[in-house]
Amino acid sequence: QESNPMAFRRKHLTLLDTIDHNTCNSEMRNKRIAMTRDGCKKLNTFIHAREEVIDATCTMGKVHVIKGQKHKKSISKFRVTNCRLSGEYPNDCEYMAEKSAWKYIVISCDQNDRPVHFAGTLNW
Repeated sequence: QESNPMAFRRKHLTLLDTIDHNTCNSEMRNKRIAMTRDGCKKLNTFIHAREEVIDATCTMGKVHVIKGQKHKKSISKFRVTNCRLSGEYPNDCEYMAEKSAWKYIVISCDQNDRPVHFAGTLNW
């Protein structure tokens, strides 16, 4: 499993204003997110924000522990869109876009304070 800042950006950052079903499918394919060793990825979250804004969560975010692992919770909410698997076929994955929502993001950061893993979202 790749855990580096470039992979995080590829999988989770978008500058698109909106993501609909068609965009979900094209983004998941074009960014090489859909297919994993275990088949289709079940869910991917896109964060609608610039890289430097998300990077700030590593330096200014609050510590948030999940299952004994320290993560960083953003100090403000981000607009996020989930692309959820709706169909799995040989060599193809179909996704549906869920309604965008404003949520706090929870991420893991490397020793250089760069995001490397998306742990989830929180409403509070």
